[in-house]
Amino acid sequence: MTKTFDDYLKENGEIGHIQSIVQSIVYVSGLPSLRPRELVVAEGGQRGIVQSLNGETAEILMLETANLTNGLSVARTNETFQIPVSDAILGRIVNPFGLPIDGAGPIEGERKLLPLFSEAPTFVQRAKVNRPLETGVAMVDLLVPIGYGQRELVIGDKKTGKSTFLLQTMTSEAKKGVICIYVSIGKRLSDAKQVETYLKKTGVMQNCVLLVASSADPATLIYLSAFSGMAIAEHFRDLGKDVIIIFDDLSNHAKFYREISLLSKRAPGRGSYPGNIFHLHASLLERAGQIQTADGKIVSITALPVAETLEGDITGYIQTNLMAITDGHIFFDIEEFRKGKRPAINPSLSVSRVGNQTKNALERTLASQIRETLAKYQRDLEIARFGVELPESTKAVIEQGEKIELIFHQDVETIMPRDLQLFSLGLLLNGYWTGKPAAIVKVDLIRLVQKYQKGDLQFMAKQINKATKLEDLVSIAKIYSGKIVEEMHV
Repeated sequence: MTKTFDDYLKENGEIGHIQSIVQSIVYVSGLPSLRPRELVVAEGGQRGIVQSLNGETAEILMLETANLTNGLSVARTNETFQIPVSDAILGRIVNPFGLPIDGAGPIEGERKLLPLFSEAPTFVQRAKVNRPLETGVAMVDLLVPIGYGQRELVIGDKKTGKSTFLLQTMTSEAKKGVICIYVSIGKRLSDAKQVETYLKKTGVMQNCVLLVASSADPATLIYLSAFSGMAIAEHFRDLGKDVIIIFDDLSNHAKFYREISLLSKRAPGRGSYPGNIFHLHASLLERAGQIQTADGKIVSITALPVAETLEGDITGYIQTNLMAITDGHIFFDIEEFRKGKRPAINPSLSVSRVGNQTKNALERTLASQIRETLAKYQRDLEIARFGVELPESTKAVIEQGEKIELIFHQDVETIMPRDLQLFSLGLLLNGYWTGKPAAIVKVDLIRLVQKYQKGDLQFMAKQINKATKLEDLVSIAKIYSGKIVEEMHV
């Protein structure tokens, strides 16, 4: 049973009173034993978290702001803020309190209380990132690979396809049983609804949790949403399950924390952001990672924080700080988006610092060759714009580059598994699509995905997974191109 103001007052014997109110921040006097980050309860049931202690008063971030008045009584709880979590939270939409907001009734089952602010795993507990995470997006899996336990920043302008990529990643991994948590930070409720619709359509909602703090919520609640999401992720990690958590987005999170700090009259730092925003985001993302449990099992929390740029400025203050915290970044380039590329990722400006160690020798060799071909392709395209006559070798590079871009082009509905990505590039490298128009290549790729989804390519997938060298991949693609691709044209 939930304790009331009177219960806490009897337990702790201390009572304070609100001296002043600044939007969602209140200043309370009369609680001498109060501690930072302690939960307090006002007489009207409103809850708040102690932000700082200033001489005779305490600064409290109120989570509920209705009916707050000067002189209102406040009691200590001698507890930190905790959220209730159980396995039944899967498939639900909740707020930062862990309470359902999807209209599907209460969350059943025994619920465990978890602190929002917990310590990150120690160095001794951490294990090497060595297992590949499949996003289902060919360009990322091949050129900017991510591993379980990695912290990879997803950065780019608004409406450049970042959320689409994240939803594809959630779908790809949730189908394997990985728990996916999507934290919507200060966005519209309609944006969260679109995420829910997509996950239900792809049939993976039962392995996902949506935690939503909308733009209509108090800034304090939006600020706490990221920490609530991480607490839920830690619950499932401690049960021995791999978890992916998406923070959409931490630029918004920083803005709302800046609002709180400016209302608190803290001296702003560079760009008006408070000086401790770097520490807050670092301590949050440090809780992700791959760890080894006491019984020797390897489990992970993979963090995919999102940051928003303005007109492609990748060097912005908050973005730069997040780059220093994370293990790499995937850059969604507004210029690539305007050219019609989907996903609009710029592979030359994207980096994965630890993802490459999850790949085998074949994948590393293939990625190196693709990068080299794409670099030559971009250079030769610049030459071709002058209208000069091109040698056959240059024409071949341009054709090869165009076909690679066709393989990398994916709409929101398409998820490409690893073995199908490798098979498609094997077809390209063995010359199967040489001289064929783009329309035929597009149709072949669509039919390959459809055939794979029906389970018709299992025998090919087994052979691809056995390949250890580039020559093996090309040979396998050559053998099966007649059996698989040719029959699709019959």
